[in-house]
Amino acid sequence: MSAVIIGRVAPRAATRTDSRLAVKLAALASFGAAIVHFAVVPTHWQEWIPSGLFFVSIALFQLIWARLVLAQTTTSVLAAGIMLNVGAIALWALSRTSGAPFGPHAGEPELVRAADLCAVLLQIYVVMAAGWVVYRGHHGEPIPAFGNAIVLLGATAVVALASTVGVASGLQHGHPEQAGAATDHHGPNVEPTDGHHDHPEPATSPPTVESIGTPAAPAPAEPAVPPERPLNDDHGDHPHDE
Repeated sequence: MSAVIIGRVAPRAATRTDSRLAVKLAALASFGAAIVHFAVVPTHWQEWIPSGLFFVSIALFQLIWARLVLAQTTTSVLAAGIMLNVGAIALWALSRTSGAPFGPHAGEPELVRAADLCAVLLQIYVVMAAGWVVYRGHHGEPIPAFGNAIVLLGATAVVALASTVGVASGLQHGHPEQAGAATDHHGPNVEPTDGHHDHPEPATSPPTVESIGTPAAPAPAEPAVPPERPLNDDHGDHPHDE
């Protein structure tokens, strides 16, 4: 009976080690990073098809690796996950500082979005957890069941939050230059009043039809002033009797 009990308990106790916990955390973080990368595929696909294919490939790799590392925790599998995530982080840092080395936006630094930070954070978790397993070995040290459950619960909450924020940001925002393309090309969105962009409206209103076709009325003439009569008598040749 004791042998049976030991045989049943031993495999369960063997799964509660720091190395096994690190493997679970790496798989969980890789799954979250894959979800974020899948969310940004449509945006990058519209910008440049090779960019969309790149994000599809890295998302598929992270998704498959999350399942594979749980089934076969070998050094080669761990090393593959570490190298790919380190390369993705380095490429992201290059694109946000000096610009992508190729593509339609080569040499143009891109803005940092929430989806980028969430994906990078999850990939850092993958590298740290997988590196811990390589450093400690595949067996590691046993840990209490309560501590194992608490760490897994906290890690699940962090990954779920990061994935949700990353997906929402990835679906909402595109390339930073696309948002300002319309504004930069035509200026502010102001509707013209007269149909012309380069000709401002004159300060004075144009003359109306009535003022053009109707001549101005002449000013009234002043009445003629009659000549003043002389003060002397018209009959100066005829003397008047006093």
